[in-house]
Amino acid sequence: MSPWSKNRRCGNLTQVALVLLVMAGLGASRLAAGVVYEIEVMDHEQSPPKSESIEAAVEGKHLKMGIPAASAGGSPGAMIFRGDRREMIVLNTDDKSYVVLDEATIAQIGGQVSQAMAQVQEALKDAPADQRAMIEKMMKGRLPQTQPAEKPPGSELKKTGEKATHGGYPCVKYEVWRGGRKVRELWVAPWSNIEGGKEAAEVFEDMADFFSQMMDSLPDMGGGFGGAGLGDNPFEHMKDLDGFPVVTRELGEDGSLKSESTLRSAQRRTLDPAEFEPPSGYKRQQMFPH
Repeated sequence: MSPWSKNRRCGNLTQVALVLLVMAGLGASRLAAGVVYEIEVMDHEQSPPKSESIEAAVEGKHLKMGIPAASAGGSPGAMIFRGDRREMIVLNTDDKSYVVLDEATIAQIGGQVSQAMAQVQEALKDAPADQRAMIEKMMKGRLPQTQPAEKPPGSELKKTGEKATHGGYPCVKYEVWRGGRKVRELWVAPWSNIEGGKEAAEVFEDMADFFSQMMDSLPDMGGGFGGAGLGDNPFEHMKDLDGFPVVTRELGEDGSLKSESTLRSAQRRTLDPAEFEPPSGYKRQQMFPH
């Protein structure tokens, strides 16, 4: 074999090796290092209390979190927040469907509901008082309030100074009060003590901003948008906590414990970007069918 042939063969092998390295790099770039949090949710409104485990996965600007069956009306699901697209995807695993909430959709929904309410009010204008009262009672909770409702009391976050260790994490206790009643207790660990805390802090706070914007943009549905229970924003104090709620306790009007969420583990995991998209085979549904 001549020296030229040998050099040419070596050059070809080098090119092949470079191509393989590039292909390997492209394949690896499709996966990304993220953090997965395992959270135990205990429903104390059932007897005996029912335990359920959900996961919250964080990678970059994305968050996927399981929705407990009890919180979703018996239908388990999941919520995906895409910070890069400023949208929230809600999955229903029962019928394999999903809805997308983004800023444009929220504005459109608000406009449609307001227009529908104006039409209803116009139709009721000349109706007899007894018929108008009956129709308004039937529509209660389905459309915005017919009269401007009293603004619900805002909530106040209180740092108690009480300290304890939960799940191996040193925590500080916070309380959320509304209308003179304690509605929530939170045991919070510093982000620096949580695996992937820095990344989680950014995406959780970004989602909290989006959630607040969504609630402010939607019309008053009388106890929560569409009956979905969005009247109480569980993320409203996320920035003020400056840490991860290792334990969250939701309290009833009488002070009884309704539910308790506890962080059980946090670990690094390689995540596929497909995890932050609706699964294959799921069909998109409209918030309000035409």
